[in-house]
Amino acid sequence: MNDGGMASKLGKGAAADLIRTVLRWRDADYRLLIGGFVATVLVAMRVWALKLDVDKMEVYQPRGTPGGFTSSVKHQSPACADAPGYLLGTDFNGLPLAQTLVEATETFFEPALLCCGIAIVLGTFLGAVAGYFRGGALEATIKLLLTVIASYPRLILVIVAVGIFTAARHDPGGDMGLRLAMIATFLGLAYVPVLALAVYQKVGSFQREQFVEAARAHGLSHGRILGYHILWANCTPVIARHFFYLFGYFILVETSLNFLGPTYGVPGSVPSWGNLVTGCDKGSLLSAQFIAPASCIITSILGLSFLGDAIGERFEKGRA
Repeated sequence: MNDGGMASKLGKGAAADLIRTVLRWRDADYRLLIGGFVATVLVAMRVWALKLDVDKMEVYQPRGTPGGFTSSVKHQSPACADAPGYLLGTDFNGLPLAQTLVEATETFFEPALLCCGIAIVLGTFLGAVAGYFRGGALEATIKLLLTVIASYPRLILVIVAVGIFTAARHDPGGDMGLRLAMIATFLGLAYVPVLALAVYQKVGSFQREQFVEAARAHGLSHGRILGYHILWANCTPVIARHFFYLFGYFILVETSLNFLGPTYGVPGSVPSWGNLVTGCDKGSLLSAQFIAPASCIITSILGLSFLGDAIGERFEKGRA
């Protein structure tokens, strides 16, 4: 069998081993069940949101309209009102709350993926190189760089970056996409040391393993040993765990920035879970307008954290 065929076979075997170990249902893990359900719902909500348009949503107008609803781009109805026929009523713009909860996933889903991508690419690369080539100037340089980045609190770094950005704009509420991309970029960079340290420790633990020594004895390159035999075959659960951690953390940061005002968060006219929580500040804490978005935030963060824990631990137990 040629080298390419062997690599393909080993790759399929490693992927099958990962899926089989993660999805082992004989010892049902409530964290895996809850986290998987939450992740599925988030993806489904984002797909549904692609078909929604805020400007074309029905606006509830209890006076002067026979049906109670009208298709209008003007937000004229009372904020946080109970609309007949709608379980959750209306949001602070008078739009159906259930639909705006779905539409609000647009403000964090793609930026969160960008944030995770930046952290995974840079964190995995730096941690793997420092963990594999130990004892030299390269390791010392990477560790110094990561220490400098880690010395800045993540949330403060994002707030300062967004503050500088909005201060330089004539319209602070404009360029929402660029602002979210900036938040994702700085939060991803700030998370790099966390992931890099986890990969660094994992890669270092395999330095003297027999399969690594055997691969070196057979003349395999450092890139192949590190990239495939260590990272792909053994570090995937660590990376997956931090992916879900960071995705949930981005939701927390994005919604928290809305409490600082439209200068830092998403403009009030744009649906966001953070805006929905803060928009009905004159209402009751027991109202659907507050409980629904707050529950979405808390459930998403906890579910993604559970999923990250379950994937990492179940895979490690299966490999033991």
